Amino acid sequence: MRRISTTTIACAIGALMAAPEAFAQQQINLTVAAGQPTRAMRPLAMVSEFFIPEVEKRIKAANLNIKINWKEAYAGSLLKPTMVLEGTRDGIADIGFEPTIFHPDKLPLEQISFMTPFATSDVVAVGKAIDRLHASIPEFTAQYDKFGVVRLAGSSYDSYELFSTFAVQKFEDVKGKKIATAGAALQWLRGTGATPVQSNMTLYYNSAKTGVVDGFIIFPSAIPGMKYPEAAPYVTKVGFGAQYAAALIINKGVYQKLPPELQKILREAGQAWTAAADKVQLDAGNAAYASVPKFPNGKTFDLPRAEQVKWANAMPNVAKEWADRATKAGLPGDRVLQAYMNELRRGGAKPVRDWDKK
Repeated sequence: MRRISTTTIACAIGALMAAPEAFAQQQINLTVAAGQPTRAMRPLAMVSEFFIPEVEKRIKAANLNIKINWKEAYAGSLLKPTMVLEGTRDGIADIGFEPTIFHPDKLPLEQISFMTPFATSDVVAVGKAIDRLHASIPEFTAQYDKFGVVRLAGSSYDSYELFSTFAVQKFEDVKGKKIATAGAALQWLRGTGATPVQSNMTLYYNSAKTGVVDGFIIFPSAIPGMKYPEAAPYVTKVGFGAQYAAALIINKGVYQKLPPELQKILREAGQAWTAAADKVQLDAGNAAYASVPKFPNGKTFDLPRAEQVKWANAMPNVAKEWADRATKAGLPGDRVLQAYMNELRRGGAKPVRDWDKK
């Protein structure tokens, strides 16, 4: 009869005692924050509805023994809209929905789509082009490194268009009119003879209704929530273009402590979120534009290509001006401009004006 040594028995008991610890599920706490309410922006809503479930799905598919405890804080409950970049850097949130349009000084290269109006109305094409720039030009990543965060993905808005209290069927129709918009979009009115008015989407309705402005520039997907055609019933598809406007970021220290497999999942889920959110945004914009005639007095008009050309050519080359400023600041402005336009053209876009060439 074979005898089992006491050493063997002790080892077996030790292994059994260690097993629960060896197979214990790794618990990871991640807080996701945004300054806006999810109802205001479909890409943000899809962080909760798509990105988080996608991460969970991929963790399960990879058989990782990881449990993420998600905490979601939207509508400024943790971070105000303009504080997401710094708040994620400081660890107030682990993951943040960062509106890049709020930080032309801190994230200058992320403004490239706003500097190239009339390039394309295809939201998906813009998203793909921006992702390729991030993959090929190190300075894009360096912008986020300065703030101690990692960009996981980005999202874009449907093409900005003109809402007005008067009919616009040709370029000259805006001359002498007061047109409101925000930030970088104000420069799209240069050379038009219109008076640009700095404002924001929460003020457009009342400003048009009371005659403070004659019109405003915003993406049509905002129509269902904001009812803009009630105040400005003429909606002209000028074709200012789809705009890259937000990034999903994660605190760099938090990211680096995560298992490599989970880092990969977060990046891949982010890419999937970009594709899904951009497609939803494109469809939402088209559907909202088509809904305008359902409003009392609502009318739509597609500005002919010839009139778009007039508008674009009346403007100074705002893209080249931006590229020159970026170059003076030590950034590859000309390279980014040319790369972005090339990516769009390679994807089938036919820009009204080739900003990198003239």
